[in-house]
Amino acid sequence: MRFFRPFLCALAFLTRIPVPGRWCNFDHQDWHDSSCWFPLVGLLLGAILGGLWFLLRQHLAAPVLAALLLAIQVFLTGGLHLDGLMDTIDGVYGGRDREERLAFMKDSHVGAFGVIAAVLVLILKYSLYTQLSFHLLPYLIIAPVLGRQSQVWAQVMFPYARQQGVGSLFSIYGDYRKLMITTGISLFLLVALLKLTGVGIFMAAGLFFYLIAGWLSRLLDGLTGDTYGALCELTEVVVLLIGVLLAGFLSGGRWV
Repeated sequence: MRFFRPFLCALAFLTRIPVPGRWCNFDHQDWHDSSCWFPLVGLLLGAILGGLWFLLRQHLAAPVLAALLLAIQVFLTGGLHLDGLMDTIDGVYGGRDREERLAFMKDSHVGAFGVIAAVLVLILKYSLYTQLSFHLLPYLIIAPVLGRQSQVWAQVMFPYARQQGVGSLFSIYGDYRKLMITTGISLFLLVALLKLTGVGIFMAAGLFFYLIAGWLSRLLDGLTGDTYGALCELTEVVVLLIGVLLAGFLSGGRWV
């Protein structure tokens, strides 16, 4: 049963899906190994959203269904990554140096920059959800997968910027075995759903991640739990946006 503890740890941390009480006493090894399950937790979230769209698409108007999907996604994640995005933007644009930026990010009060960022991301997601079709359904499923994969990349490739914090629980900086395992899982899922197009989406998401994560790391001398959440949200938006753009291009500019 030890094998399932890291998965339940990842599920409990990344979502608000109930985990049986007897599994909640996770130890350091559970947190350390939970990152390997991040893409599969993303797949679960994507499958829930995709299933709801499939079941309700003929019963609700596209704008209403888009708003419902967005609300359910925020509910399932508890707004965890959205909160990280707001704190990150507050720190990046509110602080003048590393110490100020980290202090702003740790502050429990949300500033104007953070609110603006959250509103823009939610509007973007809502707008993209209104465009969903059978052709775009795989993108709805894989966006949460790559969002959580970006968190693993961040944990492995960049040092933690603080001495302690929630993000430090994972402590897998330099653990390229976990990076290869999760990257392989994510790439397999993308190819299974989108064939060769999935490889292109994977590479585009990876490039976007590296540019944004590298920029944040230069500002903060590493990354934090808040930046992990920000990277997740932004990667999801980029994947959905690429899907909508490809659909428009393939249909000669006619979106559905």
